[in-house]
Amino acid sequence: MSAEQVLIIGGGPVGLALALDLSRRGVRSLVVEEEAGTALELLAKAGTLNERTMEICRHWGIAERVANVGFPSDHSRDTVYCTAVTGFALGRSPMPSADERGLPPWGPEMLRKCPQHLFDPLLAGVVLDLGVADIRYATRLAGFRQDAHGVTADLVDVASGARTQVKASWMVGCDGAQSAVREALGIPFEGEFLDYSVSAMIRIPELDRFHPFGRVERFLLVGTQGTWSNLTAVDGLGLWRFTLVGSEDKLDLASLDLEGMIRRALGRDDIAFEILRVLPWKRSQFFAERFGEGRVFLAGDAAHTTSPTGGHGLNTGLGDVFTLGWMLEGLVKGWGGEGLARAYGAERRPVAVRNSSGSTQNYRAWVDNSGRDRILDDTAEGEAARRKIGDQMTAALAVEWHSTGVGMGYRYEGSPLIVPDGTPEPADPHDHYVPTARPGHRAPHAWLADGRSTLDLFGKGFVLLRLGDDPPDVGGLAAAAERCGLPLEVVRLDAPEIAAIYQRQLVLVRPDGMVAWRGDTVPADPQGLIDTVRGLIR
Repeated sequence: MSAEQVLIIGGGPVGLALALDLSRRGVRSLVVEEEAGTALELLAKAGTLNERTMEICRHWGIAERVANVGFPSDHSRDTVYCTAVTGFALGRSPMPSADERGLPPWGPEMLRKCPQHLFDPLLAGVVLDLGVADIRYATRLAGFRQDAHGVTADLVDVASGARTQVKASWMVGCDGAQSAVREALGIPFEGEFLDYSVSAMIRIPELDRFHPFGRVERFLLVGTQGTWSNLTAVDGLGLWRFTLVGSEDKLDLASLDLEGMIRRALGRDDIAFEILRVLPWKRSQFFAERFGEGRVFLAGDAAHTTSPTGGHGLNTGLGDVFTLGWMLEGLVKGWGGEGLARAYGAERRPVAVRNSSGSTQNYRAWVDNSGRDRILDDTAEGEAARRKIGDQMTAALAVEWHSTGVGMGYRYEGSPLIVPDGTPEPADPHDHYVPTARPGHRAPHAWLADGRSTLDLFGKGFVLLRLGDDPPDVGGLAAAAERCGLPLEVVRLDAPEIAAIYQRQLVLVRPDGMVAWRGDTVPADPQGLIDTVRGLIR
């Protein structure tokens, strides 16, 4: 029986990202994946990595590689609303290319497009290169049991049927919406079914030649029944994802005229295309009642599902990983208390509910069919109807295309690991982000004199910032951290502009870049503060 510190079930992007995060923390893991390899099939999967995810990639040292392997940086990300690619135009939501956007004022990274069939192998390669984790392909989980000391998992080789056992201190189910780990734990998965959809990966050489819109990322195809499909650029190089939006009944692929649907979307029959892969799927908004049980956790789609209308599913899953990674490090190395296991779900579940609910609102704006009965009429009345619908969709979907608040502004309100400072909770706008160093929020970015971001100070252990002209001595806090083995680095920053952003002389930042505590004086019980942020239950 082999022994691991963390066993990860599922080798998709969330499982691979967790293995990468743990590897950088010096924690051994084994990833178990039922497929024979990474991204062996070209599936219609996620492709948008928001600004916070790119900051996490920066912590992992892969941000530049992700940017280079993804969408061309000069490719517009506009969305066009139309009856067909070569049909009537309704409106347009502009979103400039990466080259035109530049970095946001509140962060060192920008949103990037990186298709999952390229992102996943990149993650897998980095994991194996680090040499701390292993990936066991063509292997499925047959069952597991846990006790106070660890988890014992029964694994089956898919090809031979041979069985092995693995003993791990902790286990994480990253095995998708149909999670066998969640089912075995008996954790309810409740929420809302939205529709049955079908996506196809198709190749269309030089589609730009056939329409007047220039290079765009997405076409939303609108008919009398509402938005019935969309065509989205996957790599900016001729690979597109075509999605049929919405059916109460599961679509029968055998009787579905997919080629006819694609021609309807294109609006003419002389545009050549090749269907590479077809995938039926269920759109839903579901949440696990708990994000773990005992020594077993859930992350990504195993814990929450999200409509892709907004691109928040994968990004939320990678946020799970960046929080869970440092907590597992603390549990494995002994400086973390048992409260870390309880805090994980308390912090991440509200974020999942928030992000998924916003995506569902976007979806409902897509499929609204009110006032669309004359949308195809080649008349003045039809033109007026299209103009009105285009204006309505542009307004309703602005939060989908501009949702930095969703990706950046989540907070861990009420977490047992966060020490409130008495300031009121700020507004939570989804369409823009307002940085704050209030406990429970992402520690703000500012450029340092040496060209680094303040965010580059974080990501490993805890960091205690000493800010301003004459910050107090923090020897008591440093000694308290040392007594329990909590990794803590004290960083002195005397730049007045940074002190103004953080608003306190002392700010304690967690390994996931979230502010845990701030104040102008060291607390009377420094050990109590350290024990709180490390999850020790007294």
